[in-house]
Amino acid sequence: MRLTIQFRPKNGALILPINYEEVLQGFLYHSIQDFELAHFLHDVGYTKEKRRFKMFTFSRLYGTYHIHRHEKKIEFFDQVTWYVSSILDSLIVNLAQNYLLKEQFMLNGQPIHIEETAVKRLEISEKRSYQIRMLSPLTVYSTYENQYGEKRTHFFSPFDVVFSDMIEKNFYNKFQAYFHRSPTERMVIKPINVTKRDKVITIFKGFRINAWNGTYEIQAPLPYVKFMYDVGIGSKNSQGFGMFEFME
Repeated sequence: MRLTIQFRPKNGALILPINYEEVLQGFLYHSIQDFELAHFLHDVGYTKEKRRFKMFTFSRLYGTYHIHRHEKKIEFFDQVTWYVSSILDSLIVNLAQNYLLKEQFMLNGQPIHIEETAVKRLEISEKRSYQIRMLSPLTVYSTYENQYGEKRTHFFSPFDVVFSDMIEKNFYNKFQAYFHRSPTERMVIKPINVTKRDKVITIFKGFRINAWNGTYEIQAPLPYVKFMYDVGIGSKNSQGFGMFEFME
């Protein structure tokens, strides 16, 4: 299920850090009125061995903006659109009701007015493959120890040979964590239109993340595609990575 939120800065402009995913994540958590649900998602989640998954994702902000590079800020004007997606209907409904009833919120210490909210389930016919466009950049990585015992993180690009395998492995782990069973069929993803300009480098809680925008093709059974649509693809979905929309 996907929630579309359209809001407008009450003071005419909304100024955020250039890496604003952490701000949006905090705003989302504070918007959940079901405190048990908020606690579960924030502190527990769905587990597969040592991995924890929150089963939601969100997009970047879409609207008119100006980047202040020296100050490392981004300034949004007029109406802004934001998408939140989750396989947990209770989360989307809770957020939608809160945004609909309250309307006035503070985002990064600045007042915003929620103008419209819309909830929609995915309706798409089954195909051999699906073309998608990223609404928030896609990231996938592995962590290892070097010869000195230091932890290192390697981010994979869409041009790496194992890129699709890493995305599939991540999907399998999320699927198993939520459904308590393993997928029985494969999923394959490959870049269609991805260039070096699609690379996004961002900082989340002091941690550097390499991610990619662009368009991709997914080959997978429709139920798997719907699951990925709701929870995101790749890693760090609940930090604002891996949300996509379908291309016509």
